[in-house]
Amino acid sequence: MRYLDGEASPEERALIDAAVASSTELQRELVLFRSMKNDLHAMSFGLANDQSVWGAVHRRITRRLGWIMLIAGFAISGVYGSYLYFSSAIGAWEKLATAAIGLGILFLFGTVIYERRKEWRTDPYRNVHR
Repeated sequence: MRYLDGEASPEERALIDAAVASSTELQRELVLFRSMKNDLHAMSFGLANDQSVWGAVHRRITRRLGWIMLIAGFAISGVYGSYLYFSSAIGAWEKLATAAIGLGILFLFGTVIYERRKEWRTDPYRNVHR
């Protein structure tokens, strides 16, 4: 490897050149290693996630607080909307039918979110960047 990187001393370089000149197997290996070296130099890596500790703390706090506020807002809106809906002068069958449609949509939405979250947690390629 020192030979390929140009770090070998002139004496070592002369010895290696003489050994490579006399052996076709060493010539093939040298070509292979040069090819690997060129491939590795041509390879580009994405930048590492340079995130600070405070960014992670901020993200955890705000995400949790955001979910709590979202759920609380939906709960308050749902309770108040249900009160207004069921205290209105609409017939009982119409109330039940529209309530079933609304609950069905909420149930489907909840199951889709649950499945996506479960899939996201077990995704082995989650942190792979191209």
